[in-house]
Amino acid sequence: MEIITDRFYHKLNINDYFKNMDGCFLDIETTGLSRKNNIIYLVGVLYFDKNYNLWTLTQLFANNQKEEKQLLEQLISMLSTFDNIITYNGDSFDIPFINYRLKYNSINYTISKSSSTDLYSIVKANKQILNFDNLKLKTIEENLGIFREDIYNGKDCIDFYYKYITSKDEILKDKILKHNYDDLYYMLDIIKILDLIKDKKSVNLVLNKKTILLTIDEIFLYGDMFNINGFFNTNLEKEIICFSQYFNIVTEELNKFKASIEFKKAYITPTEKCIYIDKNDFEIPMYVKDLSGYKIPQNILILMIERKYCMDNIRSLLKQLFIQLV
Repeated sequence: MEIITDRFYHKLNINDYFKNMDGCFLDIETTGLSRKNNIIYLVGVLYFDKNYNLWTLTQLFANNQKEEKQLLEQLISMLSTFDNIITYNGDSFDIPFINYRLKYNSINYTISKSSSTDLYSIVKANKQILNFDNLKLKTIEENLGIFREDIYNGKDCIDFYYKYITSKDEILKDKILKHNYDDLYYMLDIIKILDLIKDKKSVNLVLNKKTILLTIDEIFLYGDMFNINGFFNTNLEKEIICFSQYFNIVTEELNKFKASIEFKKAYITPTEKCIYIDKNDFEIPMYVKDLSGYKIPQNILILMIERKYCMDNIRSLLKQLFIQLV
């Protein structure tokens, strides 16, 4: 079993995302998708090394299938020093695969999901807010302005590995290591998806000359009501309780809110359904411009098209409502 280590500079400050936590990025390469019938032959672990003040990427490579146990023992020795393991789809693949292979190799250790941050799960939970075409890693990267040439995929590397076992061709091993290295290296940029999600769900309010950050926690439809729950980064000066014919807003503990807005349905194009509100229905002035990009009457504000939320409009609507009510 080989240990390959590289250190490099990257401007990411992991504490901006996970305060008071020692975290690492993790990615595995396996000989197939079956935990029972396949092995882990490569693990990459990326973390910020305070001793060097650099990012350190360590790869554990099994030169043959018999070295899996040694690889896993070295892996848990490394992981035991971290309390946060960051992956992309790790909750569904990497961590369950590792845990099964640990048990298979009679190694008394289990990675808890409570120690995991799965970026894929976060993206999936916010897919209606992000409005991406799909949740593939390449799509996430492109929406973050990351464009890289990924010559080989995981399936290619499986073929390379089996050929390497018999040939010991260093070129094949280098291709495998490079694929795993790149997947981890670009995780330092992919984590910015958390910023994008936060930006789409947040808006600054100026209430009584004080700037307050409003963050949307969840959006859901119930009956003919468009429901938005969220919180503020600081307490309001007073509670808000507003029940009107077309919308209700209630604050709780001065730092949480629940809003319900009656919506209407229509076709915005011959094939696309939308959910909208008529600003003329509201008893208060609604100086909110529709930003959906469709040609619609000035009194219409689109909240959702098919299964995708129009977050610019939703944020503007909430901002207007709170400014009028406070």
